[in-house]
Amino acid sequence: MRKSQLKKSKRQNRFLGFTLLECLLALLLLSIICMLFSASIKNAAIVTNHLNNVGEKEWQIFLIQLENELKNCHYERTQPNKIILRNKKNNKPVWIEHKLDKLVKVDNGGYQPLLIGVKQAAFMEQDKTIIIKVAFENNLNVVAKWIITQEHEHD
Repeated sequence: MRKSQLKKSKRQNRFLGFTLLECLLALLLLSIICMLFSASIKNAAIVTNHLNNVGEKEWQIFLIQLENELKNCHYERTQPNKIILRNKKNNKPVWIEHKLDKLVKVDNGGYQPLLIGVKQAAFMEQDKTIIIKVAFENNLNVVAKWIITQEHEHD
């Protein structure tokens, strides 16, 4: 009787631990998971950098568009939240302001969005220069200077 119990206990002990092959397989699986996690972190950094670059490109396009929009206007004055201009053709007021997370051009009662995703915007006048400071919702902060030339000044 004792002999049969010993055989059963030896059989049970044989199956209680992991084999070397099972341990190697577990380590291989763990290393693959770690490599995937590491790659996803690197990819997240690349995507974040790309999104910041997109914001900078939008800012550069906005500045070009703003310069083209202001060609037909005379500068009048600056307020903390807007630049007030006058249209050369019809002599009506035009302004650029921060409104509803956008920088917009207000003209003839309607408004045209020029830049979206804007958390905060400030306009300041210093020595014939308008300084535009913008903070985007993605925490990108940019500054631009618009020089008021003779053609932009109001008589």
